[in-house]
This record gives sequence, structure tokens and C-alpha cells, in this order.
Amino acid sequence: MAIDRRNFLRVAGMAGASLALGACAKDDGGGSANNAAAPSMSPKSKPVVDLKGEPVAALFTSLNNDYYASWGLGAERAVKALGGDYRAFTNEGDAARQISQFEQQVQDGVKIFFMTAPDPANVPTIAKLANQKKVFLTNTWEMVPWTTPFDYGPSYVTYFTTDTVSLAYDVATDLFGQMGNKGNLVHLTGHPGSTPDSQRTLGLDRALKDNPDVKLIARQPGEWNRDDARTAMAGIITKYGSDINGVFGQNDDVAIGAMNALNEQSITGVPITGVDGNKGTMDFIKSGAIYGSYSTFPFWNAGFSAVRAIDAFLGVKFDPLERQLFTGGAFITKDNVDAYLGTFFGEQDVFDWQLMSRKAHPDDWDPQNKVWPLDVDAMWSFAPKPKGWTEPEAYAKAKGNADEEAAEYESHWKIKLL
Repeated sequence: MAIDRRNFLRVAGMAGASLALGACAKDDGGGSANNAAAPSMSPKSKPVVDLKGEPVAALFTSLNNDYYASWGLGAERAVKALGGDYRAFTNEGDAARQISQFEQQVQDGVKIFFMTAPDPANVPTIAKLANQKKVFLTNTWEMVPWTTPFDYGPSYVTYFTTDTVSLAYDVATDLFGQMGNKGNLVHLTGHPGSTPDSQRTLGLDRALKDNPDVKLIARQPGEWNRDDARTAMAGIITKYGSDINGVFGQNDDVAIGAMNALNEQSITGVPITGVDGNKGTMDFIKSGAIYGSYSTFPFWNAGFSAVRAIDAFLGVKFDPLERQLFTGGAFITKDNVDAYLGTFFGEQDVFDWQLMSRKAHPDDWDPQNKVWPLDVDAMWSFAPKPKGWTEPEAYAKAKGNADEEAAEYESHWKIKLL
């Protein structure tokens, strides 16, 4: 039996949140949205921060997949809500191109940046440049193991990531429940060496250790895309055929690639999970072709990262524990897929970006998702600690207050959308 859904969402980072459905939702102009599944929301807060066209640059991988399309949408909405001139630059997986884009925008006078990197290796270069040029940078997902924003300087404002080890453990545990807590598992990974790939593998391995009757029979790279994942899965099917009882996909595209390979061989009834919560995956969840996907809320991730960089540019100072943050999400199955689609994929922008800003709302700011301090040891537990590594002094002094910091973020989290 699968683990209890409400308990799963609690441990996954969406504690105590429930969807408030209404026949319509007010838009910014006081009208109504024609989406019966949209949440009832009070009007957004009045604009306080106005960048008056100050350029804000987003550096990310691509607009040619569902995940980054959502990421780009949230990025644009947040920047525009705070009066910025939104500039988007994609690198299509080319780390050198991203560095070049960053350098060019710095030369053009841009001072506010937020990014995801195609590979952890180029983060140090950009972080060092940001501090040399005194521009403000936030970063999501990729990071060199056992490095921190403190290693580079104050211009590297915050590093964000989902607590990926825990989410993978929880998703795997639920998947195993769908398998009857026994049988043969296939694991299709992402790109070897990337931060989320390493962490999701660690989380899955911990779940396997706790479920000895589930046997890992194959693990191959899916390279974060459908084609490579389909090819890898086809080879695994050739060897194991209908003896496959479950598939853990490292992201949604990998899960879809596995689904396609199984369909081509007319193998049905195999539960598959992914990570991302892409809109295109939801139809497969509704039909039962994919069991579930953990949404890391890319639209929120991008917007929250943008708001943090803008606040830093405007002079907001953040505590040491706020420079490395874990962020929440939700596991989407048939149980909540309609609520998820109706909430986040309608025409209405459900986030109040002004209210998210500490500059605009220094006392009543609202992160609008679960956020808590990142634990360095937990974050990098998959990688050997470098010889002689010591905690940054500011982090070491502050980490004893992590529970207090987490409680503060929790107390400010009022808008709970899902």
C-alpha cells in the first residue's frame, strides 16, 4: 500500500496546505477568471517596489522543454511584477555559452541576475565574476559539492535547491507501495555528475535499503531527455521484458521516455514516477500511464530567485542561514492532479510577487512556499568531504539557529496554494 498521501505531502515540504477551490478567482483588475478549478484568492497587494525598467537577467537552460518553459514563465512574471526589464538567456546545455552571456550582460550594465546552470562546473566562474563586478546573483539547483555562497562573497546572494535526497526517498517509497513493496525496479538517471542527479540517486538508494524486497535490476543514464531514456529503457526491456515491476525516472522527460519504450513493447501496468511536475506529464498521470511526479514548482523557483536578487540589489540584507535554502514542492498523482493543473497552469498568475519581496513588505512578507535553511552536511552527503574542508565561519556561527530560522519562514508562509 502506498504511504498516506497527506503524510507524504507533509514530509515533502507542503505541510498543512490544502487547496481552496472556488468557482472563480479575482484577477488583478477585480474581474473574474473563467477557470472553475482556480483557487479563490484575495486581490494581490499593491505595488511597492518599482524597478522602473532596471534590467534583470535570467540565465537558464532552454525554452524547448516543459520544465524550463514553466521556469521562464515564473521568471518573467516576477520581474515584471516588480517593474523590471526582463531579459532571458538560454544556453541549451552549453556552460561556456552561459558564462559568455553573463559577461556580456555585465558589460551592458545589468546588475541583477538569477540562474540555473547546465553543469555545476561553471557556477564558480560566474559566482567569482559576480563578486568582482559587484552584481547580484542567485542560483538554483547546480553547485559544486561542498561549496557555498560564502566561498565567493556577498554578491552571490543565495543558493536554492529542493531537498532532493528527501524527495527522492519519499517518491521511491510511494512507488514501492504501488509495486506491493516487492519486485524488480528500473532506475533511469539524469546526467551523471549533476547535483540533482547525484542527490536523487542517493535518496532512491536509501529507500531501497529500507525496502529489501524491492530489487534494483538496472540503472542507466536517461540524460534528462525522452530520447536517451527511451533508448536506455528499450535495452533494459530486451533483457528483462515483463519482469519489470516499477520505474523510477530521474525527471519527467526520463519517465516519459521509459513509458514510451514500455508502450512500444505492449507492456502495461508498470508504475512509473518522475520529478518536475511538468504540465505535459499531467495527462499521463490522469490516464494512469505514469503514476506520479514530484513538482518542484519551477514557476515559483524562478520567481522567488528573481525576487531575492532584486531585494539584494535594493539593499535588503539577509541572515547567513538565508544564503543557502531548501525549498518545498508536492507529489502529484491522480489524487491531486486536477487541483494542481487548475491552480498553477491557468491564465491567472497565482503568486503575489510584491508580497514575496522583503523590500516591499519587510514585516509581512510571504514566501508562498515552504522554505528552510539548507543543512550543508545533508546537502552534500553523497560526495566525499574534501580533505581539510571546514564550514564557512558565518555559517558555523549561525547554524545553531536553523530551527528558529525555519520557524520564521513557516510563520510568514500564509498563502498556501496546494
